Amino acid sequence: MKYFVCSDIHGFYTEWIKALKKKGFKLNNKNHKVIICGDMFDRGHQPQNIIDYILDHKDKFILIRGNHEDLIQNLINRNHEIYIDQLNGTEETFHFLNSDLLFDKFDYQKIAKQSRLQEILDLCMNYYETEHYIFVHGWIPIDEDYYKYDEEWRYASEKRFEKARWANPVEMYNKKIFEKDKTIVCGHWHCSALWHNLDPDKYSEYGPKANFEPFITKEMIAIDACTAYSNKVNVIVIEDNEIDY
Repeated sequence: MKYFVCSDIHGFYTEWIKALKKKGFKLNNKNHKVIICGDMFDRGHQPQNIIDYILDHKDKFILIRGNHEDLIQNLINRNHEIYIDQLNGTEETFHFLNSDLLFDKFDYQKIAKQSRLQEILDLCMNYYETEHYIFVHGWIPIDEDYYKYDEEWRYASEKRFEKARWANPVEMYNKKIFEKDKTIVCGHWHCSALWHNLDPDKYSEYGPKANFEPFITKEMIAIDACTAYSNKVNVIVIEDNEIDY
């Protein structure tokens, strides 16, 4: 199977589709699938385009839950906004969706249902695994008592997976918390931070010396291009065997 892997689209549909096409993704190729490592919405202006494209071709997509999917679901569940929803662009996502639906009363649950946003959230999984790769948003759950690898992470609670979605991959890289014989592919944290961590004299996190290209090692691949800042979406192509569970 050929996987076209991306993350942190954050509502930038046009940039995302452009990146997929540039890498050669074909909807009619049965051996092509897209893996999105979370954070599909918030910040960009095209959430409805992303929802419609995925659900109209949902057999082609594997969706990993990101911390922004959690933020969206929390807002839907409580059905009223709080400060964190304004801070992270979550409330704005619903405003863009509602501009198409034109509900008089701003009802987050109704907007999520009518826009099909809730269908997207229901398709999301904590992680996806192939023969040689593990796809997550922030990181795999770790042993928080000793801040080290936990061999039982696949059986972690939902609460621990939710916390792992907020993990800093730079910390995981520096602590060498990896999966033996597999590569962890993640989003959540801008690639430029990892490049800066590797060589602070050559790279900065932001500005003209920032590098938003994927950060690739044997143990990890980080792909968040910080799209709202860089105006680009990273897509990497991985060929690997599916696991028959």
